[in-house]
Amino acid sequence: MINEHLTIEEMEKQYPDEWLLIVDYELSENTELLTGRLVAHSKSRKEIRDVSMNYTGRVAVHSTRKTPDGVGYLL
Repeated sequence: MINEHLTIEEMEKQYPDEWLLIVDYELSENTELLTGRLVAHSKSRKEIRDVSMNYTGRVAVHSTRKTPDGVGYLL
């Protein structure tokens, strides 16, 4: 499903415990990621960072890994 416009929920179901690189994304009023076009996914955050260097403009990195309540990622 790479390069297809998906919701974040769809991405999380298809790519559990991975890092996602998303472009053409939409945010909620609270800046939560809602939808976007998935261009890369990997278990490795470094790999996603390296791939992101090929893109100009806005990109989003999202982790589908489960974290304890109240814990988040700072990129």
